[in-house]
Amino acid sequence: MIKCELFSYSTSDHSTLIHTAFGLLAAKGEIQLTYNFKFYSRFGKTPLKHIDPYDLQGVFVVINQEKTIFYDTSDAEGLFEDVLEVSDLYFKRSYRKSAIPEQHQKKVFPLGLNYQVYAGMFDRREFYRLFFSTRNYRKSPKELIKWLLRNTLIKYNPTIKNMHFPPQPEQEPRVLFMARTWDADNCPYPIPDDFKEVWRRDCTNVNESRAGVIRILRKELGDRFYGGFSQSSYTSKHYKDALLDDNSVSRKGNYMKILRKHPICIATTGLHNSIGWKFAEYVAFSKAIVSEKLYFSVPGNLEAGKNYLEFNNTEECVKQTLKLFEDKTLRAQMMQDNYEYYEKYLSPDKIILRTLNIALHPEHAKF
Repeated sequence: MIKCELFSYSTSDHSTLIHTAFGLLAAKGEIQLTYNFKFYSRFGKTPLKHIDPYDLQGVFVVINQEKTIFYDTSDAEGLFEDVLEVSDLYFKRSYRKSAIPEQHQKKVFPLGLNYQVYAGMFDRREFYRLFFSTRNYRKSPKELIKWLLRNTLIKYNPTIKNMHFPPQPEQEPRVLFMARTWDADNCPYPIPDDFKEVWRRDCTNVNESRAGVIRILRKELGDRFYGGFSQSSYTSKHYKDALLDDNSVSRKGNYMKILRKHPICIATTGLHNSIGWKFAEYVAFSKAIVSEKLYFSVPGNLEAGKNYLEFNNTEECVKQTLKLFEDKTLRAQMMQDNYEYYEKYLSPDKIILRTLNIALHPEHAKF
């Protein structure tokens, strides 16, 4: 049995899949798991001390007291240099081989798609990590209640049991695209002054791209399309014609209900060219997908034309959406392909088991 020591410093929502997967594997008896809240590398260095737990989008794991793995779930392609120095393997969510320095290419691997998912059971170690560890960000009582609810078996909470769904090829073709905007003038975390213009540009590009898709699909498909931006002071000011008619549908539970009823779903690129969480959710729910071109690589045989149809502008988005809308055979096959991809590469336990296998048998590493 593989012994895994998880250093659970991060409290970011980006890392929920990693923590959930290790907890699940331990509950199934496939690994021996211990938690620690202080990471001391065998190289005598302690990386990431400058990053607040709530902002850190990554997790350290030491296996068999021998190899250190770092799981980087951040959006951008950059690597943590101090982490590279103390890690034997580095699994990167936003993986692009050309962005990895040559001296590190043998230790950096693609992690895969990311999405928010919880165990659906009470895990005392996870509970302590988030709410009582003295090193970690102290969440509010409201967050504590939300966590307890998310980890009960309520039908539409994002638990492992609920966050996947088999293909429904007989469903009437309907299209879904619910999205958020980024406030170009107010970054939610501190950034250097010389990066603020990059933030504004990236936010504006993402917002405008999504708004264009919403407007044109509403026009082309009418009531066969459901979507829009969740309402906020920012969207009400800048995108009044692209809002959801009911803001409550953007809550996770309501969104999951709506997602199950729409066989065709639209995905757009996130900040830093990241593959958004919605794309991963669409795959997990066996949807037929229309997506902007993926900038980063993921494990396995996820391919344009097979698992999703690709677009580069709003006109292409409409064209590809109508193609899926009209071709039931194509739609059904894509649903089945995404279901199979989830079973092999995207379920939380399979994501982590693959990384552990690479750590133990690097000569057989494939991606």
